[in-house]
Amino acid sequence: MELDVCDRITADPTRDDITRAIDQRGDDPGWFITLSDDDGYVEAELEQKGRFRLAYHSGKARFDAAETVDAATLKTILLAYLGSDKTWRGKLEWQRKVAPAKAAEARGEPPTWAVIAVVASLALIFVIVEVLPDSWVERLPLAGTTMGNIALIALPMVVMVAAMILNAGLKVRRAKGWAQARGRIIRSQMGVRRPPEGNEIGTVVNVPAVTYSFLVGGVTHQGTRVSLGDISGKYAQEASRRYPAGASVTVYYDPADPSDSVLEREAPKGAVKGCGLALLVVVLLVWGLYWVGTEGAEVLKARMPDADVPVMLFAGLFGAAALLFFVGHRRYLARANAWPITPGEVVSSSIEQRRSMQNGETRTTYRPVVEFAYTVEGNRLHSRQVKLGLEVSGSESLAQGIVDRYPAGSPVEVHYDPQDPSNAALENPTATNWILLGVALACFAIALYTSRIFR
Repeated sequence: MELDVCDRITADPTRDDITRAIDQRGDDPGWFITLSDDDGYVEAELEQKGRFRLAYHSGKARFDAAETVDAATLKTILLAYLGSDKTWRGKLEWQRKVAPAKAAEARGEPPTWAVIAVVASLALIFVIVEVLPDSWVERLPLAGTTMGNIALIALPMVVMVAAMILNAGLKVRRAKGWAQARGRIIRSQMGVRRPPEGNEIGTVVNVPAVTYSFLVGGVTHQGTRVSLGDISGKYAQEASRRYPAGASVTVYYDPADPSDSVLEREAPKGAVKGCGLALLVVVLLVWGLYWVGTEGAEVLKARMPDADVPVMLFAGLFGAAALLFFVGHRRYLARANAWPITPGEVVSSSIEQRRSMQNGETRTTYRPVVEFAYTVEGNRLHSRQVKLGLEVSGSESLAQGIVDRYPAGSPVEVHYDPQDPSNAALENPTATNWILLGVALACFAIALYTSRIFR
């Protein structure tokens, strides 16, 4: 047995060594203690005054305590470990530390092969257009045809949607062969997923924080994944209600690795709807481009022989899209201004810098990162949306003004969507964004001018 207190090693420690180390720890935020033997270890780090983050390694996997512990509990656990008493494990809730790839999968991130496939499709377009000799390009199917050009333009979108659908299908198919076990929900509440450490600019996502235990071969395992895909927003709250603490559930797990488990083997509702919508958009886009490049252009050219048909079509379609966005945004704001208000609290408030290159020069913009928490229907939710639908960034003085207006710990009023309480903001915009309407009108003017119908 070995005791490590802030890199000070004690071989064959006694009970007094452990007790003295915890009592004399001080308030150093870097303080830690580790008690290890040939089978594993228990370690704790000081999180705040009097509270510790606790973890243990069983020799095969690492487990993190779901909640911090106080000094008295830490002493009890380390002394029990010193005496080879393992009953302390059953007195706390533990979450198994998963591999980075599995953690990314649980967050709904695309697998590496899908990212490579999309990047490869973009590279293929560059190779065909810029690298290959014309004699080679002419040998390709549909080379030089309208359909061939459309296929090149649509290729990355088609590959991306196909990868989304294939990834979801592979997950579902793989999980169909998993074994089942009866389990119990030991923790159920709303959790929050923040951007990676060191990159605070980004949204926070409300997710179900559900922990369940189940027995496989006489060994108790714990899992935290609800579904094969990402569940967030309103779907997270639905999942939290479906799996209350204490409920009996069916757990599906990989027989080769019981730590890989879920409560639902079907693809999440949000993922199914998202894939279906993306597929519909791609189909409509490809069909529209094909029609414009074949029949549409010829029909318009016959009726308006003096028109610059390509420019007229592009401007008209872009203007129609901008107008649809404008109308949709107006309706969204009208509904948002009637959203209910609930009290909340600012959790953190800071300024983050973002650097970008423009015309060979580095430009720095500043963004206020204000995270606030609020409670709806008993669920504690988080958001970083200060102004609804707008990303606030600019000068340092602008960002500082917002941070000063919403300091950490201050009470706030939160506007939230009753249909999706995760969608919330501190300020609802009262003015319509007229820029979209201006863009639409400008595009229609260009389309009208290039049609030359008044000449």
